[in-house]
Amino acid sequence: MLLHDRSRRLASGFAVLVGATYALIVLGALVRSNDAGLACPDWPLCFGEWVPQFDVRIAFEWAHRVVAGGISIAFVALGWATLRDPASRRAAGGLLAVAALLLAVQILLGALTVWQLLASWTVTSHLLTGNAFAVALLLVCLRLREDAPGPPIRLALLRPLLSATALLLAFQVALGGLVASQYLGLACPDWPTCIDGVFYPGFEGGRGIHLSHRTAGYGLVVALALCALAGRREARVRPLLWTALGLCLAQVAVGVANVLLRLPVEITALHSALATALILTVAAALRAVWTGRAAPPVDGPAAPSVLHRRLPE
Repeated sequence: MLLHDRSRRLASGFAVLVGATYALIVLGALVRSNDAGLACPDWPLCFGEWVPQFDVRIAFEWAHRVVAGGISIAFVALGWATLRDPASRRAAGGLLAVAALLLAVQILLGALTVWQLLASWTVTSHLLTGNAFAVALLLVCLRLREDAPGPPIRLALLRPLLSATALLLAFQVALGGLVASQYLGLACPDWPTCIDGVFYPGFEGGRGIHLSHRTAGYGLVVALALCALAGRREARVRPLLWTALGLCLAQVAVGVANVLLRLPVEITALHSALATALILTVAAALRAVWTGRAAPPVDGPAAPSVLHRRLPE
């Protein structure tokens, strides 16, 4: 029982770390929308001063870096506590290795983002890796709180359909990073009629990237609606699929408002927050579809975990 309690405490710690990473991604959106990554590239010396003037732009940058450092330290502590126990190591060691690799790449990309003056490829890669790290932490948390396997998913179509939807989501997030880093959302604020009155203009240049991002977003709504309909009789994934569809609809609405209102900081951050929530929800649904396991309730009675079942009789 002590082993089981330890696994649940570790899972709770990783759940908090998922929330902190979520907040970090939103802070990253605030940094990008304020062009704040260039406000203090030599931090902490910063313009030759140890403590520079703490205006809003530098505040976002400082907060982003401080939260990132705290997440790194907490991850090392939780990872060490998980790996020092053989059962926990067997349960989540592989996922922890993936998360550690993603964190190392994320730190490197964060430095390159400033040194390369917010280059599009660094901003986009940083955004993708940050979301991938959040997904890896979520999977570690769920693995440590492992519920008993249920019957296999009856609708075989749901697996490839949801997998294709997840790939489309990753593509849309990547395009979103390019749009955000180059402020391309203003290239075509009145789409689909767009600037020149053409209902569906060409996909060239910055406008093409923005149109591709929007098209992928609308395609995601259709794909998630099909997934929700396909999984409507699967109680383990139905809530996740409908939640994902609702988040996607909200993200599309906020994305359109973001452009029409000329990319205000607050709505840009909300757009990124909805995107990360959607990514985590789709990841949890995809895990349930492929493993036959659903996430146990955080506050409810826990099902016997893998670690608990390994205890001697």
